[in-house]
Amino acid sequence: MESSCISKLLGFRQIAQEKLQHIFYSIPSEKDLIIEPALIKPLEHVCGASWLRKKGIDKIFKFDPKNPPPKRKQFVYFITSNLLTFKSVLDQISGYQSQTSSLMEPDMRNKQFHVLVLPSVLASFEHLLEEEGLHGVVELYNFQWDFLQLDESILSLELPNVFADVFVRKDTTPLGSIAQSIRIFNLVMGKPHLVFSLGENAEKILQMVQRMECNSKQGKENIKAGPMEAKDPEYAAMLILDRDRDYPACLLTPVVYCGLLLEIQNLNSGSLSVDGDSNKIKLGKLAFLQQQPDRTQPESTTKQEATSLRMSGTQDMIYLEHRYRHFSEVISLLSAQAKSLGLEGKAYTREMKLQEMKDYVTNKLPKVAAAKKELFKHLRLCETIVEEIGANFEKHQMIEESILTNTNRKQIMNYILELLSSDAHKYNTLRLICLYHVTIGLTGEDMTKLMTAFLNAFGYRYLAVFYNLFQARLFPDTTNLSKTKILSQISIPTMKTPFQIEANKLKQLPTDANESVPTAGSDRDGGLAGVSSGGINVGGKACSSYVFNGNYIPLVTQLTHMIFAASSFDNLNTRLGHLERLKVSGRVLQGSNQPSVDTFASPKTIKELSASSHKAALNQLFPLQVKTMFIFIVGGITYAEIAACHLLERTLGAKIVLSSDRIIAGHDLIESAVNC
Repeated sequence: MESSCISKLLGFRQIAQEKLQHIFYSIPSEKDLIIEPALIKPLEHVCGASWLRKKGIDKIFKFDPKNPPPKRKQFVYFITSNLLTFKSVLDQISGYQSQTSSLMEPDMRNKQFHVLVLPSVLASFEHLLEEEGLHGVVELYNFQWDFLQLDESILSLELPNVFADVFVRKDTTPLGSIAQSIRIFNLVMGKPHLVFSLGENAEKILQMVQRMECNSKQGKENIKAGPMEAKDPEYAAMLILDRDRDYPACLLTPVVYCGLLLEIQNLNSGSLSVDGDSNKIKLGKLAFLQQQPDRTQPESTTKQEATSLRMSGTQDMIYLEHRYRHFSEVISLLSAQAKSLGLEGKAYTREMKLQEMKDYVTNKLPKVAAAKKELFKHLRLCETIVEEIGANFEKHQMIEESILTNTNRKQIMNYILELLSSDAHKYNTLRLICLYHVTIGLTGEDMTKLMTAFLNAFGYRYLAVFYNLFQARLFPDTTNLSKTKILSQISIPTMKTPFQIEANKLKQLPTDANESVPTAGSDRDGGLAGVSSGGINVGGKACSSYVFNGNYIPLVTQLTHMIFAASSFDNLNTRLGHLERLKVSGRVLQGSNQPSVDTFASPKTIKELSASSHKAALNQLFPLQVKTMFIFIVGGITYAEIAACHLLERTLGAKIVLSSDRIIAGHDLIESAVNC
């Protein structure tokens, strides 16, 4: 089953190629492709330049609003569904049109300009097209590549701005595109028997998927069962989760290597930028807090060449070996590898015979040089991590632990205010404030202090930022502050906050339970089971909380664990029945008659199903004979969650595939809300 599953996951690339090929074939004769820079890396997962040329693409240009390429043939633009980007494209097309003779009428049958929009053409695009007077001149196309495989068991839709659109602006337009991709997933992999959804948007996505499946079946005559019912599913269960259901897993600072890489550099479709001159920490700090380069040094020594690192275990063996290790162990292991490579490079001796010299120079030396080059990238990244966050890392971890356990409130507030006055970072400081609010809750007095300190540091033009954070439930409401409201927000300090009560029910806080957490032995394949202060054990078992230094287990990991560990549906009801937003659907709840709208029962809570006629069928599914699950997080997934789930996967002998609209860090989440 595993080999067939892997081949089917690779099939998503072929589906995307078929979609793209169909569009290109519908545009006659040769054409030039102009692609938005942010889409170049994702498109590499679908096809290469040689494939594009075979489909009629002559030249490929990066889209630059200020420097349009020379008009030679038909132009095919490939952009995201951003209205400002589309306006820039239309301005460029209008410029080309003005260069032609005004007496010549455009040939409507053979349009010269075509625009592919990822993931779909918005209604505002059509209106803008008419306003610009280009209706009939420009042809619009929808294109969506569905799931891109970034690494083994990691898929991504690579859709931009989903968190900002859905959770901040409350615009649910991207949910339709996600639902369409989930539907394609069900067609390829088979619809799971059990589908769990946690969150309002996750539930909406499943409802859209059901409507799409229903409409598809009604369009097929004389077919009693669709393809999803005809085949056994590759995954026993599916879990769709909203990002706002577990903000701490995104706001906490991870300790695993792959998670810290995203804290420093930007990720684009699995490719990490390696730039020694700029990173997320430097760009987020105030200018006067930046360490200025030494002007006495030559420019060649102060500037480092920007490269990229593919965060894929199939393409980078060094990354594969260290990606899930605690960062404290990675540095020493990389240093040992550098020494061994140095010894291999000195293996050449004059005593070698001529044939041995030839073989060494031809085969061994290039491999050693290539390995050194890749190792140098990782060493540069480790050096950057130590320089930027190493000095304050231990104290920051202690503060995050205090926030999770609701202790030392005064110390937490003093730490945040100290950061804003001496080491302010535009996004990471807000990230800590948001974590404080989500887990403990900000009083009116604390909220005023923190807002004032942040605005004094970065300027009052950022006042609207706090409203955006409030929309995403990351900050209190600041719009209607009155005496009564402020008094209602002031709470008497309690031993347990609502967050802690909920997290303790799901056993997400090992430290809050005052359990001993001894370290485990190292694991030779990826270091999942531990390193010093990283591979945490709880009750003699490897604990997924190691990704946050033993302080917190991501919600998605705990839900997956409880579903896999449930001995019956009644047992699952005992563990997860208190989650009112956790809904269940899937093949087990569908009728066997001719498909209709009524056949697709709406998702129900576990408590509702435990008292329904479906209980017997559900009990037959548990315990899951084959522990396989597909997980999708709406609004972004973090590498800490991926690492925790992969530890669970290996502990239980399960198979878990994780996916989202994109892979993010806490910095990216806050940045998207700030710039919304």
